Amino acid sequence: MIIGFRTTVEGVLLACLILRQSPDADLMFAEDLEELRRKIDFAGTGNDLELAGFGSTLPAMELAELVFGKGWDRHLKFSHRKEPDPIHFIDLVLRHSNCDPSELVRAISLSEDIISLFSGKTQLQKRCYRCMREVSLSYHRLCMFARPAFVRGILTADIKPEHRIEDMFCRWLARKNPDLSVAVVNGCKAWIGNGHYIGLDSFIVVNSSILGSLTAMNTSDEVEELWDVYYDSQMIDSRRNKDQAKKFQPKAASSVSSMSMKDRYKVERGISLCKLGDFFEV
Repeated sequence: MIIGFRTTVEGVLLACLILRQSPDADLMFAEDLEELRRKIDFAGTGNDLELAGFGSTLPAMELAELVFGKGWDRHLKFSHRKEPDPIHFIDLVLRHSNCDPSELVRAISLSEDIISLFSGKTQLQKRCYRCMREVSLSYHRLCMFARPAFVRGILTADIKPEHRIEDMFCRWLARKNPDLSVAVVNGCKAWIGNGHYIGLDSFIVVNSSILGSLTAMNTSDEVEELWDVYYDSQMIDSRRNKDQAKKFQPKAASSVSSMSMKDRYKVERGISLCKLGDFFEV
């Protein structure tokens, strides 16, 4: 028997329920039915196939109750460990660049209750927990160190995250700036939040080339350059604390955006020797 599940929170939880009933079943995952059919055709199997998560399903909260039992949220609330709820946990693990959804399903199916999910008793549970922590850390670093800039009136961040967290960051940026349209760009894709200000859906994913034709307001694109001029002219080199700066903006976080890379360069190499008075005629 093969359990073909969709790589969503609901698909993972449904696959866990089926796997508990048929522990010898093989697992096969896909983002949609077309991808699953290609995998089945390539493997040359699929006579006994059970689908999970591709059609209409129960809400994730109800599925989590079926997997972990009633009152799982109370057990987590009174636990001494500050861990995310299982729905958030599954979502974070699935976003990891090296995530194996089949391993995640098996790890959850072997968890007797919600607390055992985070206990790390098996190597499988340890790997899933490590994936969750790495994705969470990557997201928080992005929120701390990515510095969006105005591009044609749209608050835009060009990022290259290690994991699939672009939409999470875009939603966070949109919440922090409810009066602006925001865009998070990674390669050929752009995630747009508060898109109703520019005639789009509130949250949408588009080709990044479309951003060139979008305009929100007449805002100068030179905000970043003006900030650099002000920062460089007012910076007092004798007060620069390199150790403290490296502690709060570590080298690992400098790649999240072009502006954070520039900040890191200034921390390590210093800034140009100019003062505000240099920009006025005597």
